[in-house]
Amino acid sequence: MMKPAFLLTCVLFASQAQSQTVQEIATGAGYQKQSYLQLSSGIEKQVNNATWDIAFSVYGQQDAGVFVNESSGSSMGQSLPQVELYDALTDNFEEVPDPTLLTDFRLYNTEKSWQYGAFNERRDTLNAFDFGWGSYNFQTNQVVGSAVYVVKLLNGQYRKLKIESLAGTSYTFKYANLDGTGQQIKTINKADHPGKTLAYFNLQTGTTVEVEPASGGFDLLYCRYSTHLFDPGTMAFISYNVTGILSGRGAKAAKADGVNPTTVSYADYQNQLLSTLDVIGHDWKSFSGASWTVDADRVFFLKTNDSRVWKLYFIDFEGSTTGKAVFEKTDLGIISTVQNPVIPGLEAVLYPNPVQDQLTVALDIPGNIAPNAQLEIVDAQGRLVVHQPVALHQGFQVFQIPAASWMPGTHAVRLTMSGKNIPLGKIIKI
Repeated sequence: MMKPAFLLTCVLFASQAQSQTVQEIATGAGYQKQSYLQLSSGIEKQVNNATWDIAFSVYGQQDAGVFVNESSGSSMGQSLPQVELYDALTDNFEEVPDPTLLTDFRLYNTEKSWQYGAFNERRDTLNAFDFGWGSYNFQTNQVVGSAVYVVKLLNGQYRKLKIESLAGTSYTFKYANLDGTGQQIKTINKADHPGKTLAYFNLQTGTTVEVEPASGGFDLLYCRYSTHLFDPGTMAFISYNVTGILSGRGAKAAKADGVNPTTVSYADYQNQLLSTLDVIGHDWKSFSGASWTVDADRVFFLKTNDSRVWKLYFIDFEGSTTGKAVFEKTDLGIISTVQNPVIPGLEAVLYPNPVQDQLTVALDIPGNIAPNAQLEIVDAQGRLVVHQPVALHQGFQVFQIPAASWMPGTHAVRLTMSGKNIPLGKIIKI
């Protein structure tokens, strides 16, 4: 069976791909913090859960996502208070909402996309111009707000809130006490947050706060969040606070279960990459008796926003004592998407890049290709390094080529068949 969307490795730079390192991340004792991690640099930025209450998407010109901070600590196994968001069931900001009547109308982030948060949950998913908190107005070229919300803060106080508009790159929103006193009007401009995913706001201090790493964004967010889990007692899905990992903006992830972490191949899972944020999620660990264990036969592949692929293998989780998680990260290199210019429909993946000991060539082959070919590796001086006859068939094939004896430098990978040289990409040998 044909496997869609295979990737052809292009000219890349010589970072230390296939290097394996151990990374520690932590949310602190009692899960009191959120951890924003850059995989390449290893930079981890921690912020307290109470740093922010709501956040606005700022990376896309057309995005209008607004999120609530679901992260909360725990004490003696019980979750501590978290910020809560409710639909006020009105479009009139002058009304005085009664929070006791809104308990069935709580809103949550879906952890599916950085484009839509809890404030977007009212939207009509079939209408691309409906953002939940408001809709796009074609006359004014703005997203005009309509919905009113009630926010319960960590200190137990309530605020009503309405996002008035997104005009150009600027959000305007207002909030007040439930009776209308203490009203504040604020503006957040996307342009003031270059390179960031969200702009974060604290409703108690009335200020935006810096949360993400100063530059480079984040690849993983390790935090507490709410998700729906099946409760055997009530035989229903309930909202439950979990400690887990969400993928960064533009990242895609795949889960490999029941595998040998040492030999598992990215080529077998690259067509399973998903853009949903919670592919890694929370269930790579489990509590048994008095201690936590991690799944020894589970691996995750993460393709980050810059097309770099990582293999992630969790080896420890310490629970609420320290909030620490430990995993091995293996850099498989950068893989970018192009189509083969010679034979339409022929796609390939070459990795790792740079290569050290063994090169994997994964091909997705159309039905109109000659069965007999040679897989060749040529060095920068044009010398033939590898000449390996291969029998091709329609669909997915993987070839392993020893690379330890190659001289360092750039090498071209190609197929030769019917008198034609078909370039597959370039590999750097280190």
